[in-house]
Order: sequence, then C-alpha cells, then structure tokens
Amino acid sequence: MSDRPTRVLFAVRQSPDWSHLAARFAAGEWIDPAAYVPARHVPTFPPRIAACIAAWNRGYEVDFFACRAALKTIAAETLAAVADGAVFAAGNWPADWPATPFRLFFLDDDDWFAPDTAARIALVGAEDVAVFPLLRLDVPVFTFVRLRRPESPVIGLAGGFSNRYQTNNYGLHPRLCTPERLTRLADHIAACAEAERMGLSDGYYDVMLSATNKTPVSASVLERIEQDPAVFRARVVAFVAALRTITLPAHAAWMASPIRRTADLFARALG
Repeated sequence: MSDRPTRVLFAVRQSPDWSHLAARFAAGEWIDPAAYVPARHVPTFPPRIAACIAAWNRGYEVDFFACRAALKTIAAETLAAVADGAVFAAGNWPADWPATPFRLFFLDDDDWFAPDTAARIALVGAEDVAVFPLLRLDVPVFTFVRLRRPESPVIGLAGGFSNRYQTNNYGLHPRLCTPERLTRLADHIAACAEAERMGLSDGYYDVMLSATNKTPVSASVLERIEQDPAVFRARVVAFVAALRTITLPAHAAWMASPIRRTADLFARALG
C-alpha cells in the first residue's frame, strides 16, 4: 500500500457550543467562564478573559458569543467542503482509524481549510510530520513560510515561522495517532517541544492548505481590549479594512466567501 495520504482528518481543539452560549447571553443569563475557558491549562490563555469579554460586549453591536458562533459556523462550512475529509473533536478519537493513508491536523474552531486539501497533500511522503505555509488573517495579513522561494504561496506579508509548528499547519502521520501521543501533540506550542523530545522527522511542503483567523475576538487579541479601548477599536477597523482589501491568488480563491462574511461580521460589530 502506498504511504501517501489519500484522506485528511481534522481534530478540533476545545470548541464550546457558542450558539447556545449566545442564546443564553441574549436572554440575560450570566455565562460561567468555565463554559469557555480551556479545561486543560494553556499558558498563553488570557487570565482576565471574562473581563475582556465584558468589555467587548459593552462596546460592540454583536456580542462576543454571537461573534464566536458566527466564526465557528464559517469555519465549519470550510471543513464540511473538504473532499475526503473527516472532522471530530480532539480527544474523541475514532474507534477505527481509516484503513487508507491519511494526515491528521489539529485546528481551532475558527480555522479554515481548502476544499481540495486532500488533493494538495497527495505529494506528502512518509515523514512523521508534514508542515505547510500558513496564512494568518490579521493586521497585517501575513503568511508564515519556512523556506522562502519566489514561487512560495504567499498572501500579504511573508516571514519565517515563529515556532517549529504553527497553529494548524502540521499534519501527523497515522503512526503518531495514539491517544497518548495525540494528547501531547494537540497544542502546537507543546507539540514543538514534544517533537524534539520524540525525535520526530518533518517534511516541509510549499503548498498552502489553511488559514488561521486572528479576529478581534480571538483570545490572544481580545486580551488587549482593556489596555486602551480606543486603540483596540482602531484595530477592529483595521482588521475589517485588511480583509476587504486582500488580494487572493487563484490557489486561495476558495477563501473569498469566508473572508467577506468575516469582514461583514466585524463591520456590524462596529455599528
């Protein structure tokens, strides 16, 4: 049997039921932070997230929970469109892994993948971890690349990886797919250290599969809202402008609708 992947599996990290939380918030209920704070300690998760969410809800026309619900819907639709793909919650591992070769990607519930991801990874070899460029929708729009070539699939600015693996750009070989190993590899920061400890092999492929969405309601961005609300609001304006002026090459044309919907969401939030 060929070792080249024919399927792509997506393991979604913690993903609260944002629609349910949005409905409860709209009904005037208090939302316990335990409903959205990661159960497992994440060192980079903002300790004052509840206060930051409250600050957002006071200043914007679409509440935090409704924003996260909308973003999750957009992202889920991109995953549902992936041919030969399967989506499940991280930790809820399949009883029987697919018999055909595959690659498993971890992602957050607002991340996007190309509909032809399975075809794009068909070139991947037998290394433990296949690594790809990653588009970050942010201010500014930015593409992480490990090897900068003239033909690299860059959108916006380009720069080197800040870590061995970025949030959703590392695809695991089936031999790594045991519950114990996957638990240690789920967080991309922890996965970098774990890969070093385990002596994992990487292969880098200059093919863009995915985008990470650093929206104003991402935890790592929202924590800035308390520092200076006016500066933060200017960032929201800049985020909408960045999305509305982005130029997409042919390989990323599939992002046009998710980008438009995301820009419209935060334009409504601005009022």
